[in-house]
Amino acid sequence: MSSSANNETTKLTVAIACSLLVAAVGMTLVSTELLAPIVNVFVIPIAAYIISILISVIYQYATCKTLNMSSILITDTIVLATNGAISALLLFESIPIFRYVFGDYAPRSPITGLPYTADSAEYVEAMANENHYKIQFFSGIVKTVIPMYLSEPVKNGMVYMYWVFWMTLLPLYFVLSIQGMCN
Repeated sequence: MSSSANNETTKLTVAIACSLLVAAVGMTLVSTELLAPIVNVFVIPIAAYIISILISVIYQYATCKTLNMSSILITDTIVLATNGAISALLLFESIPIFRYVFGDYAPRSPITGLPYTADSAEYVEAMANENHYKIQFFSGIVKTVIPMYLSEPVKNGMVYMYWVFWMTLLPLYFVLSIQGMCN
């Protein structure tokens, strides 16, 4: 295996490991409801930024045997920005905006499209989590493959895990490519 291919494999492995760590932090914060949702919008991106800085320092020193901290601090802001954007977007999706626009209405069965009857268990559950009032475009992509028996906070944690993973991996791989170029 060539040195170039080995370097790319190392960079990808480091980026995946860091992204999984950040995603686990995000999932833990959201699924355990340790902090208010508005606080998570700030804590998750800051955690991603700090973890990516630590990984970047280790990667740059291992690759180049030197450190350029100003470069690391500036280039890792892309990780902060992408995680901030997805956290804010997921928070916006969790607001029951349709209730304010259309008023109260009965939730519907996803299979038949008909409203649930007021005395059914599905109606009570849907009214409790208010998901039928929320946009949930990005959340819905992930929640369709999550088992139904999981609690709503765990489902939201898995949504954050998925999106934070990708919003950390893609920019971090790019950033590590820049930081691995030794002068």
